[in-house]
Amino acid sequence: MRRWRRALSCLWAAVLAVSLLAGTQAAADGVEIYIMAENDQILVDLPLEAMPAWIGGTMYVPYHAFDWTYTGVNLGVSYGQNRTNTEYTFTLYSLSGTLLFDLNAGTCVEQSSGEDMGMKAVLRNSRVFVPLAGVCRYFGLNYSYTPTSYGTLIRITNGQEWLSTSQFVDSAANQMRVRYNEYLKAMGTTASPKPTSSSGGGGSVSPSPSPSPGEGDQRQLTVALAFQCTGAGTEALLDALDGAEVKALLFFRPEELAGHELAVRRAVGSGHTVGLSVSTANGTQAALAELEEGRRWLEEHLHLRTHLALLEELPDSGSEAAEQAGWVCWSGDLDARDDGRSRSVQRAALLDGLAGRQGTVWVLMDDSANGVGVLEQALPRMEQADYRFHLPVETDF
Repeated sequence: MRRWRRALSCLWAAVLAVSLLAGTQAAADGVEIYIMAENDQILVDLPLEAMPAWIGGTMYVPYHAFDWTYTGVNLGVSYGQNRTNTEYTFTLYSLSGTLLFDLNAGTCVEQSSGEDMGMKAVLRNSRVFVPLAGVCRYFGLNYSYTPTSYGTLIRITNGQEWLSTSQFVDSAANQMRVRYNEYLKAMGTTASPKPTSSSGGGGSVSPSPSPSPGEGDQRQLTVALAFQCTGAGTEALLDALDGAEVKALLFFRPEELAGHELAVRRAVGSGHTVGLSVSTANGTQAALAELEEGRRWLEEHLHLRTHLALLEELPDSGSEAAEQAGWVCWSGDLDARDDGRSRSVQRAALLDGLAGRQGTVWVLMDDSANGVGVLEQALPRMEQADYRFHLPVETDF
């Protein structure tokens, strides 16, 4: 009799376990997760709002995928955009050619020939998305869809990858699991991993163990760092940022670009965003002329086209004029540039300004000796407080 009771208990336990698993799995039904990778690197910083999506039967990906300063992977493609009150154009370009998207008209042409490319860019969650297949085909890139236990992996490659698809899926399983859980948490959904279907084929990986409590949690505060650079202290600043593996936006004065070319090149090569800083002492038009001069220098020497500007003491009317000219002006929350006080006092002021906040805080610092010292003292405290770091880009403003 005891044996029958024990067997019946085991049977009910098995039924209950299957029911719970089915219920959890059902919660995942209808949730489509797409995780992006380029060559041999998972794009770990893409937020939920920038997740690829099917739109009108076409797979669209965020423009960030072709911004190597954001992804850290240089596919040989760069981007630029121009937005005014009457037009909004977005370009993707390489040594082989340029695609010009008109978001207002819903068109895309090859810039040199004017040929209609039969595709368009779209705005989604205030971000520019471009068609994956059409862009990759034009620039000679490869892409694939691979269903995994943590959503569908979209991988873009340019021939410089080392791992095959199956090898990459195996090596990146843990990163994909973390991304999958982060996306589900952002969606307010809890589910067990399950393979997603895809016409692209490919294998699946076995689920790795569930994360320990707190692993993959979204931290409450994100810090976006920008620096006003003179060039003289930029190398020390880059040493501090690279040592902490933090990316930032660096503003350089146009007249100092040539004299500090190596520092500017290092900043770009390290994956930081570069903008231009100008004084407005001589008026708005003079400032705009300086910005154009700096942009031409960056295009000529680094093949980089920036629209980010730090305009000091500019009246609202001047800021509007800059934006109408296609510039994206910095607007921050905390001004933590060196004010002459001791490093410890300035560090305390910076950390106090961050404490208790939520969301993203935009912080402006500088590359002075004091500024770099404050940064070196503050970064470990920020990491201990579990702050996340965000690389400022043009579409943030």
